[in-house]
Amino acid sequence: MLHGSTGKGFVVICSPSGLIEQIIKNDYELTCELLVGLPVDGVFDEACREKALLFLSEARSSGAAFDWELVVPLLSGPTTVHCAAALLVDKLLIVGAGSRDSAMQVIEEMLKINNEQTNHLRILMKDLQMASSKVEERDQSVYDELTRLNNELSAMQRELVKKNHELAQLNQQKNYFLGMAAHDLRSPLGAIVSFSEFLLDQEREHALEDDRELVSVIKKSSEFMFGLINDLLDITKIESGNLHLNACSMPLMEVISQSVNINRVLAAKKGVVIQVTQGGQLPETVVWDKSKIEQVLNNLLGNAIKFSPQDSAVTLRLGSAGQKVTIQVEDKGEGLPVEIMDQLFVPFSKASRLGTRGEKGTGLGLAIARRIVDGHGGEIRAENMLEGGTRFVVTLPVGSV
Repeated sequence: MLHGSTGKGFVVICSPSGLIEQIIKNDYELTCELLVGLPVDGVFDEACREKALLFLSEARSSGAAFDWELVVPLLSGPTTVHCAAALLVDKLLIVGAGSRDSAMQVIEEMLKINNEQTNHLRILMKDLQMASSKVEERDQSVYDELTRLNNELSAMQRELVKKNHELAQLNQQKNYFLGMAAHDLRSPLGAIVSFSEFLLDQEREHALEDDRELVSVIKKSSEFMFGLINDLLDITKIESGNLHLNACSMPLMEVISQSVNINRVLAAKKGVVIQVTQGGQLPETVVWDKSKIEQVLNNLLGNAIKFSPQDSAVTLRLGSAGQKVTIQVEDKGEGLPVEIMDQLFVPFSKASRLGTRGEKGTGLGLAIARRIVDGHGGEIRAENMLEGGTRFVVTLPVGSV
C-alpha cells in the first residue's frame, strides 16, 4: 500500500479468471478482507455481484471497462464506488474509487510506481480521461436538453392554464345564454300549446277541416319546441354543475307505475302496449329523487314507443341483485345502427333519429338521463337484442345519493 496518498480507493491485479494476484492499494475498510488468491468479485456487495461479473467480462472482452458504479460493503455501510479495469497482457488491473475524479487520482498515484504496470496505467489514465470527458459532455448536453424541454413544458402549462380559464368563462357564458333564452321562450311556447289544444277541442260547426289540420301542425311544432326548451334548461343546469337531487324514501312500484301510466296514453295512439314484468325479490322502498327518475323512465319509455312499430309491445322489466335495482326497457323496433351507439348519450349528437311516425327528438333526452343516473351512483347502457329491437338497461343503488 502507498503511504501519503490522497486518492482513496483500491487497486488490484488479477488473473484472467478473476483471482487476486497482487494488492497494490487498499484504503477501504471492507467488511471482508481483501486477500491474494480470492475471487475479486467477492470485494463487491452480494446485491451487485452479477453486475460485477459483467464488469469483469467487459474488461476481458474489450480490453478495458470505464466508470462502472458498483457497491462495496464497508464497515460504515454499503458504498458505491466508480470502477475501471484494463487488460495488461495476461493480467487484469482493477481500480475502484469514490468518484470518476477519485479514480483518476488513484491512477495518477499509481503512475509514481516504477514497475511493469506503469505504461499500462498511463494508457488506462488516458482512456479514463477521454471517457470522463465524453461523459461530462454527454451529461452537459443532456442537462441542456432537459432544461430546454422543461422551459417549453412550463410555457405550455402556463398557456394551457390560460386557455382552460378562457374556456371555462366561455362555457359559463354559453350556459347563461342558453338558460336565459330557454327560460324566456318557454312561457310564450306554453301559451301556444295551450291555445292550440283549446282550438282543437272546440266543437264548432263553422270550423273547417283545413283549419284543424293547421292548428294540429301548430300544436305538434309547439310541443316539440316546448320539449326542446325544457331539455335545454335541464342540460344547462346539469352542465353548470347545478344538478340537485332531492332523494327521499319512496315505494319502488309507485315510481314505476306512475311513469308507465303516463306513457300508456302516448302508446295507445300507436296501438302499442306497455308490459311490466318482475323478476326476483324487489325492494319495497328505494331512496331516489322521484321526479328525476321519472324523467329518466319517461324518456326511455317515450323513445321505446317512438321507435316501436304499430300494434307492438314495449316491455319494462324489473329485477334486483344485492342492493341494486335493474330496470330494462325493450322495444320491437329496428334496433340501433352500430355507428351511433357511442353517441347515444352525447348532447346534440347525430344519434337522434325520427320515430316510426316521423316523431322528432331533441338529442338531449338520453344525455340528461345519463347524468341523472350518474348522479344517483348508477349506470345506463343500450344494446341491440338478438331477436330484434333495442334494450336500455338502468342499474340504480337501492339507497342512492
